[in-house]
Amino acid sequence: MEIKTSIIMGYECNNNCRFCYDGGYKRTLPPMSTEQVKKELLEAMKRGSTFVDLLGGEPTIRRDIIPLVRYAKKLGFETISLTTNGKMFYYRDFAERILDAGLNSAVFSIHGHTPELHDYLTRSNSYRYATQGLRNLKELSNDIYICTNTVIVKDNYRFLPQIADNNARLGADGMEFMFIHPRGNALKHFDEVVPTLTEIKDYLKPTVQAGLRHGINHSMIRYVPMCYMLFDLKHLSEFSTRGRMKEHHAGPEFRDLDVEKNRAKHGRVKGPQCRACKHFNICEGIFKEYADRRGFRELVPV
Repeated sequence: MEIKTSIIMGYECNNNCRFCYDGGYKRTLPPMSTEQVKKELLEAMKRGSTFVDLLGGEPTIRRDIIPLVRYAKKLGFETISLTTNGKMFYYRDFAERILDAGLNSAVFSIHGHTPELHDYLTRSNSYRYATQGLRNLKELSNDIYICTNTVIVKDNYRFLPQIADNNARLGADGMEFMFIHPRGNALKHFDEVVPTLTEIKDYLKPTVQAGLRHGINHSMIRYVPMCYMLFDLKHLSEFSTRGRMKEHHAGPEFRDLDVEKNRAKHGRVKGPQCRACKHFNICEGIFKEYADRRGFRELVPV
């Protein structure tokens, strides 16, 4: 089984997304030092990890990011990825140097199909930088794999198929659409940014289909219960990795070496009616914070 290690190096960011999971007190936590990140990389390699994702916050604003990528390559990681808002890749010199250091994968956060929508959600002039950054990487490397992440919020859920089309045109090799986790800024602005599951339901299948039309097989929905993915469970991200990939997470204030188990145990909940569902033992349910605000009435046993 492949082991993917995600190292959350800190929570500083040059965007200020309305829905940011890490907004609030986490922004005040000190980031990992260079030596701390190197230690996590070395320990991940010793645990058998072959895939490392460096993220934050925003990893590219760290002055040591290129040396850290180079160190990950030296250790022998097969996949070296960054999860990023993409703005620094607008600068081709930076893109060239980090590719030369060993970067071979990236996850770009793209939350709208227009500059107006994306920039409104990120509260930053970011769309033109991120999209040109994505193009730069694709132009500079034939080997880079780029996935897009889109957080599903009230302001963009009606446009998810269009966002999928646009991400494909930008050059994405894969895409994931993640239901918003109501923590940080998202919890603070819950009523403004968190749609209901019922509202988004009819947009999930067309979004997956949009990616598939462009030949993108990794067109995934994340963080919704299985009863909302009955059109094709293999496009539910958490389900698709079961038994195939194990995730380890490390951050400035925590380490989690069984992400799937702990996410289901501590972060997600199921309603009483879910016990009658045939997927009860493998479905992770819904976020606790969502259930606290809206209950379980939207969950329908299969």
